[in-house]
Amino acid sequence: MHSLVAAATVAALILAGCATAGDDVDGSQGQGDGGAQEVRKAVKAQQAEKAKQDKQDKLAKKVKQATRAKRDRESSNEAKVRLAAPAGGDVDCGAFSNQAEAQKRLTGGDPYGLDGDGDGLACSSLPCPCSKAKPKPGAAPTGAPPSSDGLKFRAEVASVTDGDTLDLITPSGRNETVRLIGIDTPEVYGGVECGGPVASATMKRLATDAAVTVRTDPTQDLRDRYGRLLAYVNKGSLDLGKAMISRGLASAYVYDTVFLRFPGYDRAEQRAKDADRGSWDHCNLSPG
Repeated sequence: MHSLVAAATVAALILAGCATAGDDVDGSQGQGDGGAQEVRKAVKAQQAEKAKQDKQDKLAKKVKQATRAKRDRESSNEAKVRLAAPAGGDVDCGAFSNQAEAQKRLTGGDPYGLDGDGDGLACSSLPCPCSKAKPKPGAAPTGAPPSSDGLKFRAEVASVTDGDTLDLITPSGRNETVRLIGIDTPEVYGGVECGGPVASATMKRLATDAAVTVRTDPTQDLRDRYGRLLAYVNKGSLDLGKAMISRGLASAYVYDTVFLRFPGYDRAEQRAKDADRGSWDHCNLSPG
């Protein structure tokens, strides 16, 4: 409708310009030509504006279509995961709404890796209803969801991966990789960072072959995205994570939610930084 009005307006202007030129008693043809040029300029401006608007409309349409397609793909993937769970497809714990459902997939073994801690219970972090299956004797941590106090068990340190990661052996003889809660040390793999080698060497000196107590934190996830148990590790009364911070070899690290031992870790870090202790005198140990 607007385009018809605009066209009619332009036509009227052209006719008016022609009429003016024809009725000019003084024969001033130049003035008529000037009017026609103005009309042509106006027409071109309108055409350019319309082309610009059309281009913007097409772009907006493409963006809208792409967004809808992405949403449809995500919905389709989610539906496939849900369908795969009862059918025995390639799934993970996120495909189940409770632990009892996940436990059914352990029949005939654990082909999908749902029993990450090897205690005979699948996806122990999921809410109940829970399976009545009993965990394997001596398995730790237990398959039941963590209590309000977290899980606690004894273990021996088999090896030290780096300044904040340990490989443990549980009383049942099972291997368990633990990522210490609340600390971050410089990397020694995939590119050596400042302070990384000394942090790893110190943790090896403190922890190798040691008998330790492992405790999880109910305010934190039980495992990280790599399947490592997230926990505090004590050698007697010595908190290994806090010891690394106090020596100036690690920083206090909050991943998502503040952990229970954060106040003490934070104070230890501030004292180490103020004293330029350990690697702080030549490295920036702050995470990120």
